[in-house]
Amino acid sequence: MYNFDYQRYENVVKSAIGLRSEIEKAADIVCKEGFSNIFFIGCGGTYAHSLPMKYWLDTESDIESYSMIASEFMVMKHKQFSKDSLCIFSTRSGNTKEIVEAAKFCQDAGARTLIYVSNDNTPVCQYATYKFFSFAEDDCLCEAIYTYMIILLSRILKNRNQFDNYDTFMKQLEELPNVLINAKKTYEKRTEELAIKHKNTDYHMVVGSGMLWGEAYDYAMCILEEMQWIKTKSIHAAEFFHGTLELLEKDTSMILLYGEDETRPLMDRVLNFSKKITDNIFIFDTKEIDSPFDAKCRKILSPMIVYAMEERLSCFLERERNHPLTTRRYYRQMEY
Repeated sequence: MYNFDYQRYENVVKSAIGLRSEIEKAADIVCKEGFSNIFFIGCGGTYAHSLPMKYWLDTESDIESYSMIASEFMVMKHKQFSKDSLCIFSTRSGNTKEIVEAAKFCQDAGARTLIYVSNDNTPVCQYATYKFFSFAEDDCLCEAIYTYMIILLSRILKNRNQFDNYDTFMKQLEELPNVLINAKKTYEKRTEELAIKHKNTDYHMVVGSGMLWGEAYDYAMCILEEMQWIKTKSIHAAEFFHGTLELLEKDTSMILLYGEDETRPLMDRVLNFSKKITDNIFIFDTKEIDSPFDAKCRKILSPMIVYAMEERLSCFLERERNHPLTTRRYYRQMEY
């Protein structure tokens, strides 16, 4: 695959899986102590990656959970937040201002904080009740974050008797690097062709739903907008027909993210309508990827798998547009 280091990628995913015993120990303690609810707190991509986790809990458990944008969370005085809340954070740098402040905010309130960080000994670490560290960089950070959260939530659900096949799932998780690499290979040629076709396209619609709504939000804002400076709108499939459809024209570029949860019919509705208007529709579909996991676990893993696919498009857009994914004009370049 183009510009892809197999060994580096495998090491990142395996290192995240290797946190399992630490994560299980922490999960067992917080379950024994008890908690009232879970708050996922992030910003940008880390907020987006929490949305599938909340959807999973909402559809598979009785745990009350909230996905919060860090800066808003700190000023809104959320009435369900208390010292009995579990606060889940993820961060690559460990020094994102809003994340550090929110972690301190939670700790000061007496709440327990569980924090994944891919740069150890950074400012956020001092506010972690439980810290989980493994190395990852931007192009593979999502896999590490999802692995951490999936193991953590799976263990919590097991402890609440809401995840019967936990042990099988954890054993099968060892195959995850191969599954993700296969997903990338499956979409390698298609994403290269898409990047070549759309290297000068100045507007895209990215549509998702259910477990993949967060990834639609993330890919539109954090990749196409932040890293490629391309105007993009993330659209929930259930909301597409309440406004955005009026912007559809014959040459509008649409990127549809298909997962394996209950909302696929919502995506079909968008696709069936869009085919009547535009010729530029590209579909990422996790159902295409072989894996040892059962239907419930494929649903859980779908955001990570679709992100692995999307990374191939990002890589080729970087090449075709001669625009490095690390280039920024404003983000962390100035005070704001």
